[in-house]
Amino acid sequence: MFLRVCIAFVVTVSIAFIVWKGFGMGKEIQSQEIIPLDKGIAVVNGGSKFLNDKLQILLKTDNGIYKKMSYDNRGICLFRGLPNQRDYSVEIRRTDLKGMLLYKNLKIKVTPRESGTKYFVLVGASVGRSWGFEKLPNRLNWGHEIVLGYREKFDFDKSDKIQALLDMPVPVSGVIIKECAAYFPRDAGESQRLIKEWVTTLRSHSVTPILATVAPVTKEHDTKHPGRFASILAFNDFIRDYASREGLLVLDLEKALRVSDEDRHLKNEYAQPDGLHLVEKAYRESLDGIVLPILTVALTEDAKEKDKS
Repeated sequence: MFLRVCIAFVVTVSIAFIVWKGFGMGKEIQSQEIIPLDKGIAVVNGGSKFLNDKLQILLKTDNGIYKKMSYDNRGICLFRGLPNQRDYSVEIRRTDLKGMLLYKNLKIKVTPRESGTKYFVLVGASVGRSWGFEKLPNRLNWGHEIVLGYREKFDFDKSDKIQALLDMPVPVSGVIIKECAAYFPRDAGESQRLIKEWVTTLRSHSVTPILATVAPVTKEHDTKHPGRFASILAFNDFIRDYASREGLLVLDLEKALRVSDEDRHLKNEYAQPDGLHLVEKAYRESLDGIVLPILTVALTEDAKEKDKS
């Protein structure tokens, strides 16, 4: 009797699991970046590296599974020796029981191409995470010419994340450096030194640096945190001036989020109760639309440089 109950329980759970997965239920696996290469495909875990051994990557064709691979300790999986202009499907799935129950498999169609794909990565903190930056191309139907990534660092100093991107065996087209309002007020000299150092390093590796201004805070937040707003404005003014002198592109978050040119505080309608973090409306209404124009300019300038050489 006990054995029959156990068998019935296992069968019921198995059927429920199959139905759950069959209907694509569960949460999405986050922070997975899939980059078409010349005769290859790169799959990058841009999130927690602790999940590297709990994720499996399947490369599929119309005939079924072509190859199974796992991430290395850097969170990178490379499929090499693939013919260009052939359609593949990359499927990423959790292999642990908890992951299989909670997350649905991530499936993306991808085509290796001779010129590869332009790969831009935002290095930031809370704004980048809440933005869902890496999902912008799909959200706005950009097509397949650009892949976005995101690296999270809750500290002003992004040196380790930037170096890790340069060390990847995957060509990075550009890095967007974005700082958070929570790190201000701070020493202006040290901040400027780091920005200049990162720009020099990226350029020496033929990676396009793009500087983001810091999202401002509301007037109410400003009164509760003396000095933060003024420090942010001074930093943003430096970013614009330095970028102008060095021929750098600027992703101007402040301009997109502030009340007006005269009142540079964050709009109240874009702010969470703390007056610093952003609500969904801010991302969708004001930030989503400013990214592609900047990246288009970056790609155009890059093409001109290659034509010269």
